[in-house]
Amino acid sequence: MPEPMKTPLDRDLPGGWEAGAAEYSLGLMPKDEIAGFEAQLIAEPDLQQDVAAWAEYFACFTDLIPEETPPPQVLRRIEGKVFGAVEKAPVWQQVLPYLIGAVVGVVLAWVVFASGLLEPARPVLQAEMTGAGGALTLDARFDSGTGVLTVIRKTGAVGEGRVLELWLMPDDGAPLSLALLRGKETLVALPASLLRDLTGARLMVSEEPAGGAPGGLPTGETRAEGVLTAP
Repeated sequence: MPEPMKTPLDRDLPGGWEAGAAEYSLGLMPKDEIAGFEAQLIAEPDLQQDVAAWAEYFACFTDLIPEETPPPQVLRRIEGKVFGAVEKAPVWQQVLPYLIGAVVGVVLAWVVFASGLLEPARPVLQAEMTGAGGALTLDARFDSGTGVLTVIRKTGAVGEGRVLELWLMPDDGAPLSLALLRGKETLVALPASLLRDLTGARLMVSEEPAGGAPGGLPTGETRAEGVLTAP
């Protein structure tokens, strides 16, 4: 336990404990006297009041000093003194997060572009084409985004030396030949003149000679019909 501080008459500075209270408040007390003074401070309420009075008195002098916001580097210097200097990371470590972010952004953009997430929905039309007694059934699917009409023959056969021909039947005007249906599945790229809203368009399949209708108009039996509608 620290030894009690010398009596006021034994102090080098005049004023005894009061002078010690002033020194202590200003932080000017010699280090070898601080422990003894603080022990005396605990035991003497009057000395505590002296320290508080001196601290309040000295604080008044700061009222004359205008307020000023210190520059940001002052805080960095204080933090450096308290926590130690912070070593700067190498340049490549500082740049790496930005580089990774850029790469991720490019990859996400490519995924969105490749998957078509931002593309507007492409209207699709379908038609079930059947004939008398269901002897011939076909499914037709038109993708307005690609302009391709897909026709799949589900059931039915065609006579020897004959072929099925697909027609677009307008409300007015002559039928328009679209393709010869030689296999189970036929893809038809419609001409630009037909790339319009085909909702409600009527399709017809006729049975024609091997090379198709010779005059560009249906000549054989109508084997199946259907209307393109939204699914």
